This record gives sequence, C-alpha cells and structure tokens, in this order.
Amino acid sequence: MKKISLLIVSLVAATAVAQVDSLKTEPFKDAVHLREVPRNNLVIDLGVTQPLSDYGDVARSGLNIGAEYLYYTNKHLGLGISLRHQYNEFGYLDFQTDDRTAATANNWTNTSIAIGPTYSYTQGRFQFDAFVKGGVAFLNSPENSVSQIGIGNTQVFSSDSENSSSSSAYLEGGLRFNYYFRRSVQLFFSPQYNTTLGDPIAYSYRDDSSTAPIQPNLLKKLNASNLIFNVGVKIAIGKEYSSGEWRDDD
Repeated sequence: MKKISLLIVSLVAATAVAQVDSLKTEPFKDAVHLREVPRNNLVIDLGVTQPLSDYGDVARSGLNIGAEYLYYTNKHLGLGISLRHQYNEFGYLDFQTDDRTAATANNWTNTSIAIGPTYSYTQGRFQFDAFVKGGVAFLNSPENSVSQIGIGNTQVFSSDSENSSSSSAYLEGGLRFNYYFRRSVQLFFSPQYNTTLGDPIAYSYRDDSSTAPIQPNLLKKLNASNLIFNVGVKIAIGKEYSSGEWRDDD
C-alpha cells in the first residue's frame, strides 16, 4: 500500500514539474493584433495642404484626400501603393482683388499615384509608420493672371501654359501615428511632405526692379511642394497577420 501511495505521489510531482516546464518554454502570448501587423490594409486619409518654398509665392492652403493599399511582408516592413488628389488655392504674393487690382482665383490641382516601402513599429495598441514613395503626378495648371488697373494696366502675373507640363515625377514621404480603435481598425494622425520634380509649373511676372517694361518679362518655373497634415483610418483587410497567424474574433 505504501508503495502504491509513493508511486501516486511521484506521478503527481512529475506532472506538476512538466506543467511548470511547459509554461517556461511556451509563455502566454498577447492577442495577435497587439504584437503583429495585419497582412493587408486599406488606408484612407484627408487633411490640409500648405504650400512650401517658391510654390508659396503663387499658392495658398488647400485640401487633399488619399487612399492606399498596404501589404506587409513582416511586422516591420510593408509595401504601399497610393492614390492622392490635392489642390491649392491660387494667390500671387500679397495681391488681392480690389479697386486697383484684378486677380483670378483658379485652383492649382494635381493627382498622383506612387509606390514605396513602409517601416512599422508596434507597441500594444500603438503603431508607428514611416514611409516614402515615388511615382507620377498629373497636374492642372490653370490660367491665372494678376493685373493692376491704372496707367498702362500693368500685368503683374500671368500663367505660362506653353512652358508648363501636365505631368511630372513625384515624391512623397511622411509619418503615421496609429492607435487601435478596434482590433481591425486604427485611427491616425499623419504629417507628410510631397513634391513634383522637374519644375513643371511656369509663369511670367513683372520685374519690379525695372521701370521700363509694363508687361511681365521674366519666366519662372517651380515645383508644386506641400506640407500636409492628415487624419485617417487604417483598416485590416481579412484576418491574416504578418506572422501567418489569424485573428480570432470570437
């Protein structure tokens, strides 16, 4: 009887040790959406555009909206392709329509498509993204002019469609600060920078340093460059995550 009791005690002790060892070798894992990244994502954002550099001489703030498909190969590296439409209000320096000045108000617009990598870091419900993309922008350079009414009716600014381009190379980059609102939905704030390349916008302007000509006599070409501040939503498409695991919604 004593032998049987000793055998039972030994088996119980061995089982307890095995369970402890199992807990040590296979620790409990957090929910997959708190430590991994959804494999497929749809990103939608919108916000304000603010012109930079020489573009700020002829443009004012405006709005933009974008959409992106983002695919992750692992929890840190993804590849995104995005489509964005944005506009800036026209405004040449400080000239405004008044009793002495006639100014048009046709907006600058461009639509871009771009592709590039995204780096992500996830900590619990928070996710940080840094991305850069290159592509092509399709521009609308509208007819705009600024004239001062008076002697000679001097034209201060005039669009130059002959020297402008309807498309150009395009570059964008930025950050996203994401928070998991739900297991498959993140809300974010995103500061970004984007610009055309190759100086596709051209215009003529008056040379204020000269007293002789009364018509625009200088040509300037520039890029459409904007700093944008967006808010948006990042939605997981499907339940697969970058590790190959699947989210359990039960």
